[in-house]
Amino acid sequence: MKTSLLRRTVIVSLLAIVSLFFLYFLTTGSSAPVHAQPSEKLEMTGNITNQAAAEACLAVLKENLQAASDQDATAYAATLVAAARAETTQELADFFAEEQLQHTLLSFEVVKQETGSMLVAAQQKTISPKDSSYRDHITEAYHTFVKEADGWKIQETVMTNTEFL
Repeated sequence: MKTSLLRRTVIVSLLAIVSLFFLYFLTTGSSAPVHAQPSEKLEMTGNITNQAAAEACLAVLKENLQAASDQDATAYAATLVAAARAETTQELADFFAEEQLQHTLLSFEVVKQETGSMLVAAQQKTISPKDSSYRDHITEAYHTFVKEADGWKIQETVMTNTEFL
């Protein structure tokens, strides 16, 4: 009985360690350097199996960031899945009343691409052009895109590895 419990504990511990290494290399291994500079033509990298879908998602992300920079809650919400639009529009209206930020896409890496979904790791730079308490930063954002009737939309975004400037 003790041997069985010990064996399970060792296996679970090994799986946890392997998972941590996998997560570390997934989030840091092939991403662009944190101090990447924006360029006129952003290069898509990663596991691209459908170029047209990847380009469509890149266009949606650019629209999303431009709408945020323009403080256009309606245009921003149009880049999101239908289920998130109404609530997000109201939240953004409140946020835009307080902050004015400029967003720049620095990198776009396809992590996983399937027929109806795509996971993208992107580096994004956010700055406040006026004096504010908001801290300028570069962050790695994992965007999950899904295909809806009206095109590719952002379903979820998770921000990691934030470096304050």
